[in-house]
Amino acid sequence: FYNLFTDDFVKVKELIVSPGKGLSFQKHYHRSEIWFVSKGSCIVNYSEGKPEEASENILKKEDLFLIKKEAWHQIVNSNDEPCHIIEIQYGDKTTEEDIERLYYFEGN
Repeated sequence: FYNLFTDDFVKVKELIVSPGKGLSFQKHYHRSEIWFVSKGSCIVNYSEGKPEEASENILKKEDLFLIKKEAWHQIVNSNDEPCHIIEIQYGDKTTEEDIERLYYFEGN
C-alpha cells in the first residue's frame, strides 16, 4: 500500500493486490473504511457479525464498498491483473496497530 494523505482522523491509501494474492481476514476497532476500485477487480469477504457468516462480494472498476467498524473483511484477487483500491480510513484512530487478524491469506 501507499499512503496518499493523513491527518488526525482520516487516512487515504492506495492498496494494490497482485493477481492470486489477498489480505488477511481482519477487523478494526477504531475506524471504518470506504473502498473505491480504481483498476481491476477483486472479491471482498465481509461480515458484520461472526466471521463464519462472511459473504463474498465481487467488486469491479469504479465500485464502492463500505467497511464498518468491527466488521470482518478480506480482499482476494483471483484475477490475472492487479486490483487497485483507494481506501479512505476514518475514525478515532487510523493506525496499522488497529488490526485484529483472524487468519492470513494462504496464497501469500
